[in-house]
Amino acid sequence: MQIAQIRMESTFAKLGLNINKPVQEIKQPSAEMNLSQVAATLTIEQARTELHIDSSQARANIGIMTSTQFSGSNAAYGKQKAMQAIAEKSQEGDRLMRIHTKENAIATIGKEKGLRALEGGYTPPSASADEGVDINIQLKPVKIDVKRNGMSINPVTRPPELSYTPGKVEPYMIQYNSLKIDVVGGQLDRMM
Repeated sequence: MQIAQIRMESTFAKLGLNINKPVQEIKQPSAEMNLSQVAATLTIEQARTELHIDSSQARANIGIMTSTQFSGSNAAYGKQKAMQAIAEKSQEGDRLMRIHTKENAIATIGKEKGLRALEGGYTPPSASADEGVDINIQLKPVKIDVKRNGMSINPVTRPPELSYTPGKVEPYMIQYNSLKIDVVGGQLDRMM
């Protein structure tokens, strides 16, 4: 007895995909450093040289004196004359005391004083061999001052620029699925 068979043929579905890939773009803008250098300051200070010229002694040497020098010179002259007068009085006393020499001491002393009065007068001090000009120079050092002002940094950072385009997936059918059923050996014994 032949038994009927069921024959099935199936085909699978074929699915196609159109894929657009996603696009991601990243741009990084450059940062700015913003450096600034302030120039250093250099200060040079030259103090004035001092020159002192004192010609008062040279003027005194030629008889032109300041009031202080003139009074000092007169005082020295007065002292000298006072000492000289004391010495003379002492010598005159000694001469008057010696009567045993039979000298006419009073007349001789008077004669000497009269002659001396004709010679007298003020004589300025003699000029010295030195010119009498004092020169004094005071050199002052140079002051150098350096001030460093440094530099400043002011950075400006920029965030990255992001651009994203999402991808797409579009499915399409290449082949649809199918199922085909056939009965083979169609003799069936219906008598049962």
